[in-house]
Amino acid sequence: MQENFIIELLGIKDRNIEVWNITNEPGYLFVELYTKVRKQKCPKCTERTSRIHGYRKQIIQGPILSGRLVKVSLKKRRYLCTHCNSTFYERLQMVQHYQRYTTSLCTTALTYTAVASITTAAKLVGMTTNRVLRIFDRQVITTKKVLPHAIAIDEFKGDAGGERFQTIIVDVENKEILDILPDRKIETIKAYLGSCDTGKVSIVVMDLSQNFKYAVRKALGNPIIIADRFHYMRQVYWALDEVRREVQNELSKEQRINMKRSKKLLWKSPYKLTADQKQQVATILELHPRLQEAYHLKNKIDQWFKESDKHTAQKGLKNCIELMKVSKIEGFIRVAGTFNRWKQEILQSFMYPFNNGYIEGVNNTIKVLKRMSYGIKSFERLKKKILWQQKVGRAY
Repeated sequence: MQENFIIELLGIKDRNIEVWNITNEPGYLFVELYTKVRKQKCPKCTERTSRIHGYRKQIIQGPILSGRLVKVSLKKRRYLCTHCNSTFYERLQMVQHYQRYTTSLCTTALTYTAVASITTAAKLVGMTTNRVLRIFDRQVITTKKVLPHAIAIDEFKGDAGGERFQTIIVDVENKEILDILPDRKIETIKAYLGSCDTGKVSIVVMDLSQNFKYAVRKALGNPIIIADRFHYMRQVYWALDEVRREVQNELSKEQRINMKRSKKLLWKSPYKLTADQKQQVATILELHPRLQEAYHLKNKIDQWFKESDKHTAQKGLKNCIELMKVSKIEGFIRVAGTFNRWKQEILQSFMYPFNNGYIEGVNNTIKVLKRMSYGIKSFERLKKKILWQQKVGRAY
């Protein structure tokens, strides 16, 4: 019973492994194992044999049990093929060829790398950082080459492979990362899309990036491009904040501090304000007519955004663009130009239930991953880390 329990703790699935002896040593547990004779297939001629050629003792690292490292002494058998006279070691699930750690320990280490840095994972399993790094780098993670009906594309600050920004492609319907590209260049995106089966792709969600738009048009022809709602609406709030800062610079120190603290209050929708907050906003707006104009313009656009649907969005967008053009506020005039250039893509966001919400969440996860790892300079390692984290997360 005790021997079977030890076998299970070590994560050994081979049925021909038996426990010979267990010794408590200072700082670690020493377990001696041996294998029972069974027929083996010759790797050269595929004939089966049970003839023993010799033995070899191998020291293997096991998992940490009760805060102590486990050292395994395995007595392996070398077999002789009676058909071709070649010799070979028996195949075991518990340890891979040329390795000095158990398969279960390798699996545990890889699982930890998905949720922690390589260094932390190494400490948790009792391995060196370089060993865990070699195990991780040997992993092969394949990506899908048949793209789905709706995809989203975005950039994130990876600082890997000599490039500051990398590009991420996701399946917005099934919420799955499809691939990570080494940079955000048009040629890179076109080459990736050209290497995939894009026959099903009819919808692409993106922020207001002209590079993304150009690359997608060149690679996919004329798919439905949806401008992400968050990205085009934040242009409006930035325009309001630009006016707030301009007015703030003309105020006394005490008024500047109060104005700076009022940023979120001015951004908030009027119907969400309490009676006290409405009074505060009114007091702030009295400081300058330009700020008052910008605030009312923001509210008008916010009302269009929140109350429109696919039937009314076009007329409301046209009115908002006209109001911004005649406002004489430089920030809103720029937003009007942006809305005009992306008019069709903005209207598509009211017609289809897709946005960049999932991909922005992934970007936040990547930031945490980078911070825990103190940065990852190798692009291939960063890409593998992101995809491996997703794979492990979906498995549990």
